[in-house]
Amino acid sequence: MEKAESFTTSPISPARPALVALAAIVVSWLAEYAAQVMAFGLGGELSLWGVQLAVAQSAVMVAGLVIGLALVGRMDLLARMVTALFLLVAVINLALWTLYREAPELYATQGRVDAIRAVSHLVQIALLVWLLRAPVRQWLRAGLVMAVVFLGTKEVALRWFSVEELYVFPQTAMSDTYTVVDVEGLYAAQDRLMGEQVAALVPQVPGQSDVFALALGGTEDQSVFLTEVESVSAILDAQYGSGPRTLKLANSHDHPTRYPMANRANLARALKEIGARQGAEDLAFLFLTSHGKEDLFSLDFYEAGTKDLTAAEFAQMLDDSGIGPAVIVLSACFSGSFIDDIAAPGRLVITAAAGDRTSFGCRDGAKWTEFGESFFDRALRAEPDPRKAFPVAAMDVARKEAADGLTPSLPQISEGTEVGAVLDRVLGG
Repeated sequence: MEKAESFTTSPISPARPALVALAAIVVSWLAEYAAQVMAFGLGGELSLWGVQLAVAQSAVMVAGLVIGLALVGRMDLLARMVTALFLLVAVINLALWTLYREAPELYATQGRVDAIRAVSHLVQIALLVWLLRAPVRQWLRAGLVMAVVFLGTKEVALRWFSVEELYVFPQTAMSDTYTVVDVEGLYAAQDRLMGEQVAALVPQVPGQSDVFALALGGTEDQSVFLTEVESVSAILDAQYGSGPRTLKLANSHDHPTRYPMANRANLARALKEIGARQGAEDLAFLFLTSHGKEDLFSLDFYEAGTKDLTAAEFAQMLDDSGIGPAVIVLSACFSGSFIDDIAAPGRLVITAAAGDRTSFGCRDGAKWTEFGESFFDRALRAEPDPRKAFPVAAMDVARKEAADGLTPSLPQISEGTEVGAVLDRVLGG
C-alpha cells in the first residue's frame, strides 16, 4: 500500500518563528510610514489613530490566515506565512506609494485603482498558495480556500482599517476635539446664507465694464480651500473692484456656515444670479478650488452627503446660467480634463493641471495650493491680465515641482476668440 503524503512537519519551538513574524508585521508598518513620508514630504507626524488602525488591520489579516490554514489543516505554516506575507506587503506598499507619487495618472479613475489592487491581491495569493506546497491533488482545494478567505479578510482590513492616516500633518490629525457637524442646521441655513450674499450683490453699471466674481472651495476637511476662497476674492477685488459683486461658496468642517455650501445646487444658483446681473460689457471671474479626478471636480462635505461635479454638469450649468464673457480658473488635479467641455468663444479657461496630471499643495493648514500661490498670489497680484499672468505662474509652478522632484502638473490655458475684447475693456477701465 502506497504511503500517504503527510501535511505535517517536525515540531519546533514556536517562540522564535512567532517573534520573526511579529518583526515582519512591524517592518510592514515602518515601510508604510516611510512610503507616506516619501509621498507627502516632511513636516508631518506619526498618528496614534493611524497606529491603532495599523494594528487592527494586521490583526484582521492574521485572523484570516488562521482561519484559512485551519480549514486546510496547515496551522504549522502560520508563522512562516505571516512573516512572508507582511514582508511582501511592505514591498508592495512601497511600490504603490512610489507609483502614486511618480505616476498619479494610474490612480485617476476608480477602474485603474481597482486594477492595481487586483494585481496586488493576486501576488499575495500566489505567495500563500506557494507556501502551502500541497500535493497536486490537494492544491486546488487548498489554494481556493486560502484565496477566498484571504480576499474576504483583506477586503475587511482595507475597508474598515485603512492605514492611510498613519502619517499626518498636525492640522489634520484626528483628536478628541472633533466636532460633529449639525447637518440639519447646515441645510436649514442654506437659503439664508445664499439670500444674504445675493441681496448684497451690487448691480452692474450700464456702459461700464464691471467684474462679477465667484469663489468656490470644494473640500471640507482641508482648510486650504476655504483660505483660497477668501484670499482670491480679496485679490480679485484689488485688481478688478469685484468685491461687492462677489459670491463665495465653501465646504468647511470647521466653519460650516461661514458661507453657503459648495454643492451643486448652490453652484447652479450662484451662476444664475451672476448671469442675471451681468451685462454684455461685463466679465465674470469664476474660481473653483478643490481635489479632482478626470472629468470630476470634488464638492466634498462628507457629513452633508454632497456629490461631486462632473465636467458635463458644469458645462450645462454654465450654459443654463446666462453668464456672458468669463474667466474660469479651475485649481484641482486633472482639471485640464474640463477644458473640452467648458471652452467657448467667450471664455478664458485656466486649469492648474493637464487632464492627466495632478497638482500639488492641498494640505490642511496651508494658505495656498501650489498653483493658487503661483497664479494669484504671485502672478496676478503683479499683472492683472490673466493671459499674461498665466505663463509667469506656469513657470513658477514648474520651478517648484522640479525642485521637489515632482511630476510636472502642466497648467493649461484655453482662450476663446471673443473673450479678449471684453478683457481688454475691463483692464482698460
